[in-house]
Amino acid sequence: MPRMNPSTSQQVNQIMASLENIVNSARNEGREEALAEVRSLVGGVAHGLPRAAAAKSPVKMTKSGRPRKNPWANMTAEQREERVRKMLAGRGLTPAQQ
Repeated sequence: MPRMNPSTSQQVNQIMASLENIVNSARNEGREEALAEVRSLVGGVAHGLPRAAAAKSPVKMTKSGRPRKNPWANMTAEQREERVRKMLAGRGLTPAQQ
């Protein structure tokens, strides 16, 4: 005896059940990811303050993988003032007199 195709309502019910299973599993996975993030954050906190390593901003890297050099790091005060003056002049502004 040949097998008969289920009716349209049965097919819709099967599809709905499959979608519910997919949505429920996605929700559970999302909850697990969120809980893992919370656990990692809570694990890195001591007495309500973030760890020193977590509080530091990440070092910017160049394409070659080396840390980015700060062009302002080795300037004297006069060199900084000159650079700021040139930057402002490039924008058509004048530096504030102190």
